[in-house]
Amino acid sequence: MAATKLPGIFSNGMVLQRNREIIIKGNETAKPEVVVTLGGNTVTAQVTDGSFRAVLPPMDTAVDLSLTVEGTDIITVEDVCIGDVYMLSGQSNMELPVIRTYDLNKEEIESADYPYVRQYRLTPDLEIPFKGDESICELPEAAWVKATGTGKYEISAIGFYAAKRLFEKNSIPVGLILNAQGGANIESFMCEEDLFATGTTEDMIAPFRGKGVLKSYVEEGNKLTVDWRSATEDKDFSLDASLTGAKAVTLPGIVVTGHSGSVWFTKEFELKQASEGECMLVLGDLIDADITFINGNEVGRTEYQYPPRKYAFDGSILKAGKNTVTTRLIVEHEKGGFVPGHSYYLKTPFETVDMTGEWKMVFEKKMPEFIPHMMAQNVPSSLYYASIATLGDISISQIWWCQGESNAGDPEGYEKKEILCFGKMREILGDVPLILVRIADYINPLTGETEIPDGWKKIQEIQDNAPSYLDKVKVVRSPAPDPIHELHPQNKSQIGADVAKAALEFLSET
Repeated sequence: MAATKLPGIFSNGMVLQRNREIIIKGNETAKPEVVVTLGGNTVTAQVTDGSFRAVLPPMDTAVDLSLTVEGTDIITVEDVCIGDVYMLSGQSNMELPVIRTYDLNKEEIESADYPYVRQYRLTPDLEIPFKGDESICELPEAAWVKATGTGKYEISAIGFYAAKRLFEKNSIPVGLILNAQGGANIESFMCEEDLFATGTTEDMIAPFRGKGVLKSYVEEGNKLTVDWRSATEDKDFSLDASLTGAKAVTLPGIVVTGHSGSVWFTKEFELKQASEGECMLVLGDLIDADITFINGNEVGRTEYQYPPRKYAFDGSILKAGKNTVTTRLIVEHEKGGFVPGHSYYLKTPFETVDMTGEWKMVFEKKMPEFIPHMMAQNVPSSLYYASIATLGDISISQIWWCQGESNAGDPEGYEKKEILCFGKMREILGDVPLILVRIADYINPLTGETEIPDGWKKIQEIQDNAPSYLDKVKVVRSPAPDPIHELHPQNKSQIGADVAKAALEFLSET
C-alpha cells in the first residue's frame, strides 16, 4: 500500500477553483512532511497523525499544469486546470446524463468538443459514523471526464449544457463536481444536528451507523430485488403456447391492474422492405422493468420505470413483411403498462412504423407486491457524510441544486430544511452563490390524477420563493414537460442555458 495518498478527486484532468487558496490534502504514513508543487508554487506541509494539508496561494486561470506531491512516494497529477468549479447536487434530474437527451439535442451535442469542461462523478461509498467520530467516508477514486467525444454522454445534462455556454462565453475551464443521486431526499444531504432540529430522531439513523453497516443494508436490498425478480420466472411458461388465449389490449395504457410479477406483450407489424444499419425502437415509458425483443432478438432492457425506452439496434434482424416486437414487463406494485402520452414507434432508414394500437397481453407469473428496502440515499445524513463533508477544503464557485421530487409526498418543513441544508453546505464549501432549479410539473401516471398533486405544487411554491428566505440565490424554472407524465424532462438544454445565464450574472458580481 502506498505511504503517500491523495483523495480520489485529485486525479488527472482535475479542475481547481481560480482566485482562491488551493488546498491539497492527503495522507502520509512514513515521513514528517511532504512537498507540494503546482504551477511554479511550492509549499512544504507538516504531517500530523498521518495527514497533511498544504495551502497554495490563489492562482488565475491556467491549463495543462502538473501537481506534484513528494512524500515517501511521489504522486504526479497531470493536465490540471485552474478555472471555475461548480457542485451539482440534488437528485435524478441533476444526475441525468447527456446521453438521455441525445435524440432531442444530437446536433448541439455533436457540434463541438469542450476539452476544458470536465466532470468528477462523486459516486459515494455511503457510511454513517457513530456519533462523535470523524467522518469515515472518503472521496472515491474517479476520472475527470472531459466533454469530448463520447465522454460528453456521461456528463450531467444540465451541467453540460450550462458549462459549454459558460466556456463559450469566457473561455475559462469549467469543473463540475456531480454528487446528485437519483431518488435522494433533502434529509440525506443534511447534517445530523440540523435534522434533529427539523423532526428527525436518532432512532431513524441509529440502525445505519458504523463502518460497513449501510453498505450491508444496500447489498441486502439488492439481493432482495434480484431474488424477487428471479422468482417472476415460470420455468413451465411458454409464450407461444399462451398466445392462443391472449387478451387484446390497446397501448399505450395502464392495462395491468391487480397483478405484480411478469407480463408479456407482443405485436405484429409490417415493413415494406428489409433493413440494415442502425434502427431505433422507441417505447416511451414502461412500468416497471422490461426486456424487449424484435423477431426473437433482444434489442434492449431497462431495470426501472423512469428512463425512456429508446433502443438502438442493428436493422439486419428486420425483414420485409411480417415482424414481431415482444416485451417482457415486470410489474412491482400491481399496476403497470405503457405510459400514455409518450411516443411509441419503430424507425428504420426507410420507414417509420407506429407501435401504438392493439397488442396481445399474456400473464406469466403473479407475485406478492415487491416491497423494496429504503434507498441508501434516503437515509438521513448519508449523502452529507459522503458527498458534502468530504468536500471540505475543495473550493468551488457555485452550488447548482435540483431536488424536491422525493420530498413532494411530505413537503411540510421543506423551506426550513433548505435553509439549514444550504447553510451547512456554505459553512463547508464557502459562502458561495446558489442556483436552484425548480422541479418541473409532473403527474404520476399510476394515480389517474389530472392535476399536479398539492404536495408537488407546495415544493414548487417554496422553491419559487427561495429568494425571500435564502441569500445569494437565483431560481431557474424547468420548462413544463411534454408529456406531463415524464418525471425526467429531456429538454435539459433550455435549463442549462438558464443556469448558465444565472451563473454568469453571479460571476459578474464578484
